[in-house]
Amino acid sequence: MGQPNHTARSAHCRLLIGVALCSLVPTGKAMAQTADTPASEAPAGQDEAEANTIVVTGSRIPTTTITAQPITRVTADEIAKRGFTNLGLALLDQPGFGVPGSSPIGSQGFSGAGQTFANLYNLGSQRTLTLVNGNRFVSAANSSLLGAVAGSPVDLAQIAPALVDRVETVSVGGAPIYGSDAIAGTVNVILKKNYQGLSINASQGVSGQGDGQDTNVSLLAGRNFAEGRGNITVSVYYDRQHGLTNADRSSQIGGSRTFSGTAVPGNTYTHQVYSGGLHYNLFTNTGMPMVADAYPILGGRASAGITNAAGQVLTFNNAGQLTPFINGQLTGSPAYQAGGSGFAISDYDNFLADTERLQGTLLGHYDLTEHIRFSGELWLSRDNGTNLAKQPYYNTRQFAAAGQPQGNLIISTANPYLSAADRQTIISNLAGYGLPTNRFYLSRANTDLSTGAFRTRSDLMRFVGGLNGDFALGERKFDWDVTVNYGRSTSSTASRELVTQNFNNAVNAVTNASGQIVCAPGYTNAAYPTISSTCAPLNIFGYGNASSAAIDYVTANAFTHQLNTQTDVVADVKGDLIRLPGGYAKGVAGYEYRRESAAFDPGAFYAGALQANGSRVAYGGSAPIAPVSGSFHSNEFFGEFNAPIIAPDNDVPLIAQLDVNAAVRYVKHSLTGGFTSYTGGGSYAPVKGLTLRGNFTRSFRAPAVTELFAPVSTVTSLGNDPCDKGYINAGNNPAVRAANCAAAGLPANFTSTATTVSVKGTAGGNPNLQNEIANSWTVGAVLQPAALRGLEISADYVNIDIRNEIAALSLTDLMSACYDSSLSSPYCSTFTRNSAGQVTSFASSNFNIGQEVFRALQGNAKYTLPLERLGLPSSAGVLDLNVNYLHTFRHYYRIGAGDLQQVVGQSKDPADRLTATANYSRKAFNWMVQGIYYGSSKINPNGLDADYQYPTVHAYVTFNTSVGVDVTKNVNFRFLVNNVFNRGLPFPYSADVTRYYDAIMGRYFRLNASLKF
Repeated sequence: MGQPNHTARSAHCRLLIGVALCSLVPTGKAMAQTADTPASEAPAGQDEAEANTIVVTGSRIPTTTITAQPITRVTADEIAKRGFTNLGLALLDQPGFGVPGSSPIGSQGFSGAGQTFANLYNLGSQRTLTLVNGNRFVSAANSSLLGAVAGSPVDLAQIAPALVDRVETVSVGGAPIYGSDAIAGTVNVILKKNYQGLSINASQGVSGQGDGQDTNVSLLAGRNFAEGRGNITVSVYYDRQHGLTNADRSSQIGGSRTFSGTAVPGNTYTHQVYSGGLHYNLFTNTGMPMVADAYPILGGRASAGITNAAGQVLTFNNAGQLTPFINGQLTGSPAYQAGGSGFAISDYDNFLADTERLQGTLLGHYDLTEHIRFSGELWLSRDNGTNLAKQPYYNTRQFAAAGQPQGNLIISTANPYLSAADRQTIISNLAGYGLPTNRFYLSRANTDLSTGAFRTRSDLMRFVGGLNGDFALGERKFDWDVTVNYGRSTSSTASRELVTQNFNNAVNAVTNASGQIVCAPGYTNAAYPTISSTCAPLNIFGYGNASSAAIDYVTANAFTHQLNTQTDVVADVKGDLIRLPGGYAKGVAGYEYRRESAAFDPGAFYAGALQANGSRVAYGGSAPIAPVSGSFHSNEFFGEFNAPIIAPDNDVPLIAQLDVNAAVRYVKHSLTGGFTSYTGGGSYAPVKGLTLRGNFTRSFRAPAVTELFAPVSTVTSLGNDPCDKGYINAGNNPAVRAANCAAAGLPANFTSTATTVSVKGTAGGNPNLQNEIANSWTVGAVLQPAALRGLEISADYVNIDIRNEIAALSLTDLMSACYDSSLSSPYCSTFTRNSAGQVTSFASSNFNIGQEVFRALQGNAKYTLPLERLGLPSSAGVLDLNVNYLHTFRHYYRIGAGDLQQVVGQSKDPADRLTATANYSRKAFNWMVQGIYYGSSKINPNGLDADYQYPTVHAYVTFNTSVGVDVTKNVNFRFLVNNVFNRGLPFPYSADVTRYYDAIMGRYFRLNASLKF
């Protein structure tokens, strides 16, 4: 819409700080808009070929919208109609994106709560390059070994959706154009430009169960000034999402959910489905007393547990009184049952992070002369994310011997918090075994003392400044650009942790001469300060019976700090080279300097107490965490060439259009040396309306600071033990696996505890790592039939082969590499077993020994149909249909010569994914309906179907909808419903939490109000 002429007022606005004040005040009641010229509307004097070219992701040269590489787009309108408040989660609607390495959904990565990374094709967030307006963006990722992902992924939660014009994703390509990390592809967030007006949006969301509330407010204001020579745009964004724990959805993902566990003996399969929830019988969160340093109950029968006269194992109830332990349904594992009185471990995790985000962005540009332009960006944000629950501090024989950190507690039978009756029961049990009666053992999950909650505050500061211009050499036109980009991201995490030494002091309660319950004399406080330094006795029996004074004495505030910086300078010149029949061949030549650094400080608590020999001892339940720091820089030279061989107006038979392109980049990395990345491709249209396209790209990923420099630290891991009866028949050659397990002395039908209980080990970085290398290609077609105006169908085959992949070997990888090859393999020395065959430790690191293969068909169909074409009045409106589809043929990875590990077919990566959207618009009314389909998947695509009672997770379909109404030309209301039919998880419920978030959350409502001037 036209704007009033305010030339006189504009004369007072100069490119100074004051322009931000005078230019943001709306001076006319025009609807807010983006003032970019549409590609279809050519200014006077501009030919049709130039008018139909734009700069798209994957090239620095303006090109036609049909490119040699497949590109998908998510527009601001689509984001708004779905009600997304987190840009990263909006990408999950696209079938090509896998579950991100970090998101607000599910358990949060250590020291990174609330962050959201893109994960194209589920190849890992570290292999998806994310840009903003074609520029790199500083990463917020944690560089600790315990971080969510490796690499330097961008936190998309730091980008306000209201500021976004569109998100373009180019498959495979990007490395020769932008550099490292673009192995899967490149995500480019393109912001609104030349925004004119004022827009205020507010929304409120809530689930059908009345929880998960979200409050969102955004302001976007922009104004052109100096007669259109400049623009300044300000965005302020606030979002408050109330979080949920697994216990809030207990029947879906928590302690009462259906689960697949070890089958009971006598079945032909090794895994069966149980209802009632996975409950550990090794401990409870109220405490289980024992006569020895062992387990209270195994396989539903008393092991070392205290029993009553009827032989029932006893546990403390919430009030701290002994009561019979109720067995649930017995499983094939001695460690857990289905239901019963055991510890409902799945309740103690995070489902949705509790987040609060405040973000401000300032964008501006100004034409200094007719041929020189300035542009700039300023980003400031503070995001808070809280992981609401995690596994607690345990006391169990599974982790250590009694009296050691996390081992069973040793309790005096004279403990004054014991009732007389319970004391006598315990003493009688001890006497019955001929044991000393002055002490007993207690296993416990201390959820009332240590919740696992932590809070991360992420602060972003980013500046982008650039000059660009144009010049001519004869009839040839050239453009140049110089951009300087600096970003700084800091993350600080705070948590309340149990301090082992003070915990033991407080548990050792006695009665003094005055009859008061106090800490036993002679104790020494931990070197790390707890909230209170005064020892207060702790009632360990039952749940929630500890005094606040005792909790303050046994817990301490722990802090970590992460600092990431990025400096990026890019300069290029591009323009016309030679005239070809189809137009000018264009080229780009440029240089880029990049420097990145990362530093993680675990803080004094997590670092642990320094010992005389240089080692460290943990203050709490986690192993000591080492600091990580490092930096690198690169000098990069790049070039690009695009040649329009034949254009439509050349009238060449069977060649309506023919374009070829190529790009190359040489990178001199300070740590990994030199590498050349290149790409080549083209598009060919035999007739108008049909375009064939293809591309080959050699891309790379340089190792991240964590992978290079992380010192050896203690970690914990579960592992699919190849010698366990549930995995003995898996692998490339089950016979070799079984023979090696037998030769190692492990019995048939062996049950490994490593599959259900974490094993302590060590891991660290490797300064000798080299680049990951990928050879990738795509081939496809785009159909735009003239007989059906508005219809476009595209299909592309995507092939990615990654070699030299950096792999942090997991416990499963180490064991599989041993038993699937030979017992003389060096991998067999990387883990140890005790006399019972159980895994007790392992040692891992990073190596360039992985390979990963991805093969998929990606398709899109979109159709815009004005209903007047069907004979209806012109006021009948417009129907837009859009379908995106991905079928993955193969996706696996291999560590060295080990077993192929299938990725496709898991619940988080079903082979078939489809999103279909129908949008009807008529004047002031809009209605959107969307269906999302996930094909069937396997509980374990790397196992045998015969080993599972129900090996297949059923296909899943859910529907979302929204209705928008323009009350006036300035006011809009939109009502949205996700999961309209309240579809729950597909049977048998072994589904990924992030992929099936809407199924777990249930029906969700949102009301949005928008005011625009």
